[in-house]
Amino acid sequence: MKQFLLVFLGGGLGSVCRFLVGKIYPAGTSLFPWATLSANFLSCLVFGMVLMLGVEKINLSYPLKLLLITGFCGGFSTYSSFTVETVELFKQSHSALAFGNIVANFVFSVAGLYLGSWLVRLI
Repeated sequence: MKQFLLVFLGGGLGSVCRFLVGKIYPAGTSLFPWATLSANFLSCLVFGMVLMLGVEKINLSYPLKLLLITGFCGGFSTYSSFTVETVELFKQSHSALAFGNIVANFVFSVAGLYLGSWLVRLI
């Protein structure tokens, strides 16, 4: 039961952070889904930091990993929004933006993971 609570709490915090990132980019100001890209990048950055902390710096407990990785990063990142926004771009005949969104989310998510890992190694 404790594990479910940790995932629940982390997911709630991640979802609130995702909501706040969405507030930075007001709806209707751009065709490109910047808020989702930013949330996915930041989530992967945190994920990379937590992974590196758990591997090289300190031994993170399993409950803390559940809270931060499964819960927080799971609630903060948003694959479903990315998918819906990409499909909508295709439907609106913005194929270049849709493909750009696909590439940008992949590149920035991988870069975020590596950047997070790298930042922790510097500490």
